Amino acid sequence: MKTVELLTPEAIKDTRYLAHTRIVGERKETETLLAHSDLTLHYLAIYCDQKGIENITKDLIKCCGFSDEEGEKVYQLFCYAIYLHDFGKINPRYQYQVLENKDFRLMIRKANNSHHALASSYLYIDYMYQVLLKNPSEAMKKCLSAFAYCIYKHHGELGDGSQFSKLELWDEEYFQSVLDESVFEDIQYYMQESKSIKDPVSFYILCRLLYALITGCDYCATEEFMTGQPVQPMVIQNRGEDLKQSYDESTLVNSIRQFHKDPKTFRGTPINALRNEIFIESEANLKENPEAHIYYLEAPTGAGKTNMAINLSLRVLEIDPQINNIFYIFPFNTLVEQTKDTLLPFFGDQIAVVNSLTPVVMGGDGEKDNYEAAWLDRLFNNYPIVLTSHINFFNALFGCGRERCFPLLKLCNSVIILDEIQSYKNSIWREIITFLQGYARQLNMKIIIMSATLPQLDLLLKTVEGKFVSLVKDPQKYYQHPLFKGRVHLDFSLLEKGKITIEELKDEVLRFKDKRVLVEFIKKKTAREFFELCKEECHAVLLTGDDNGARREQIIKRINNGEKMVLIATQVIEAGVNIDMEIGFKDISLPDAEEQFLGRINRSCLNTSGAVAYFFDLDNEEVIYRGDARLRYSVRDVAIRRKVEEKRFDEIYAQVFADLIAKTSMANKMNLAYLDNDCVQLNCKRIEDQMRLIDQSYQLFIPYIWEDLNGYDVWEEYRALGMNRDMGYAQRKIEFSRLALKMSYFTFTVFRNKIPYGVEEYGGYYFIDGGEQFVTDGVLDRTALEEFYGGMFL
Repeated sequence: MKTVELLTPEAIKDTRYLAHTRIVGERKETETLLAHSDLTLHYLAIYCDQKGIENITKDLIKCCGFSDEEGEKVYQLFCYAIYLHDFGKINPRYQYQVLENKDFRLMIRKANNSHHALASSYLYIDYMYQVLLKNPSEAMKKCLSAFAYCIYKHHGELGDGSQFSKLELWDEEYFQSVLDESVFEDIQYYMQESKSIKDPVSFYILCRLLYALITGCDYCATEEFMTGQPVQPMVIQNRGEDLKQSYDESTLVNSIRQFHKDPKTFRGTPINALRNEIFIESEANLKENPEAHIYYLEAPTGAGKTNMAINLSLRVLEIDPQINNIFYIFPFNTLVEQTKDTLLPFFGDQIAVVNSLTPVVMGGDGEKDNYEAAWLDRLFNNYPIVLTSHINFFNALFGCGRERCFPLLKLCNSVIILDEIQSYKNSIWREIITFLQGYARQLNMKIIIMSATLPQLDLLLKTVEGKFVSLVKDPQKYYQHPLFKGRVHLDFSLLEKGKITIEELKDEVLRFKDKRVLVEFIKKKTAREFFELCKEECHAVLLTGDDNGARREQIIKRINNGEKMVLIATQVIEAGVNIDMEIGFKDISLPDAEEQFLGRINRSCLNTSGAVAYFFDLDNEEVIYRGDARLRYSVRDVAIRRKVEEKRFDEIYAQVFADLIAKTSMANKMNLAYLDNDCVQLNCKRIEDQMRLIDQSYQLFIPYIWEDLNGYDVWEEYRALGMNRDMGYAQRKIEFSRLALKMSYFTFTVFRNKIPYGVEEYGGYYFIDGGEQFVTDGVLDRTALEEFYGGMFL
């Protein structure tokens, strides 16, 4: 923030006005409104310095269609919004009633209420007309209204821009506006106006960035006053030289480099030679295209994409000196933990996992004084390298609450690894790639999208403004290699028979009961029925989403130790579970799912003959995958079957994309044009709802005894923690995060609109008493649960 100078309103200069108070020992200390405003501006300067916010903001303003001259004024409007976010605290009733400022005891009659956020937005508009705006254009009025709306919402959540119609001229004695009432009518109008902004997505990102800065800088400034501890954004130092050295000196990378120099000297397995080739090609293509915004990494299952992602993220640090954070985004927590184990030897304490199951990282010795700093780091994802879920990532891009927006500041000038993007709802793929293109281009995010069945999502864009680069130029070169293509033989003989019964399927499966067999169903209920049918005749093990993490890890370890079993599972096995089975049986669903399933069979490529995957048709996949555009392209169709066998997913996606484009171009609410309107009108709540990856769900807490854990004791511990009023907010949140893993052993998700009457709810969990009758060996019996509650969980 080297080029902007801001004026300070006379009212804020008045040191009688306070922003915060704190108790130190037995003494009350105060912070003036001027000191807080200046400290907030100081944190803006820190983010400009550490995360390149100034250049990012100015580029966003330019993309919105402003000339250089107008752009400078809009940038000042942007900075003033951060500086003046608490201007409304001059409200005498706020000073006296909230801050107990006795200087205003006789003045409280000048205000009708003690609010300050809406007042701040009103005062901001008034001051901007006094010191900055002379005959503003329609586009500048649009920015002024949107920026004021962000101030209005800085202690709540962004909603839809139409909410700002509540703004009105108050007859408050503590402040009288010099503006004509028509100015405020304009403000209400321009929140709805959509023609003056050239690029709606850039405008939406600009406003979200402002909201993240208003709330984030305010939070950091307040924490510094309250705790005496300044906040510093954690970034990768020296372009990651230490990280690269640790990684480049590893045995694995040395082997790859030696292979690159002379493939003839390579003494490893053939599959590793092939992995090395993909590794080297992807790195070379990245370096040849340093200006790209989004990179595709398409490689077969088992090609070593995790190792390639580590390497590529480090090479991005080399080619772009502005990049100083790394984010790995995964659809499943199992993938997060596996990747963390892979990264730890290279990156050590530079890594932090941010998800619902992992305790907050504590600095120092864990004393009470560090709780606030540790919780702030968690909220802001304030670590050099972050491993997190796609839910958290989408919250940063689209969430309306201020704590959801905080990580957006760290995503600026970062490399983002997106894994298994095909698992995202394809009904919103066009919206996803539209936003990803905008965010990557405007915030200088280098996004690497990787998958074994990678959809080239830029083909769905109305206009391609970012640069997309494929890191593997001819994926078929690798897909058609015998080590990948011939690793598993696909057998459709059961599918040719039409619908099959579980009794018929049992006879087929038990032919291989002395091997490691994987049987995948699309319904949990069917998987359990098949397990009950088989368990007396073979060594059967059940693994679905209705089992706890510890049990899953035990089963995976047993498989990897070579134990023979018939593993009966659901889609939970498709991605993120590192197992190597000999024979597979799968109920057909989507082409991507069939390929992910194949990745669990003969994963090591050591079985040179006899690895077979049989496909059958039992349950109706439309019930589970309702609304998925890929349902029309099932392996029931011989042509689609052939494309799956030949790994030609691009040809399948060409058909899927045509359907999606047609659907989102029709004259209805699915039309992509509505997205532009929502962006420019700042309908944030509507966008958040549209971009939600998972439908509404409920968390059931079902206690039982698991090894040395008693679910009833865990529940009481959770309730006691929630009701502990002697514990500070930050400490309580951290203690909750430490309890989360134990809670997860007894937590099950249901996607329903209704919970049975009388079920106890506390802290977002629904307590189901008598868990022993519903859970056996760590696996939920949904049938028993449904029968007990009369089908309420069906």
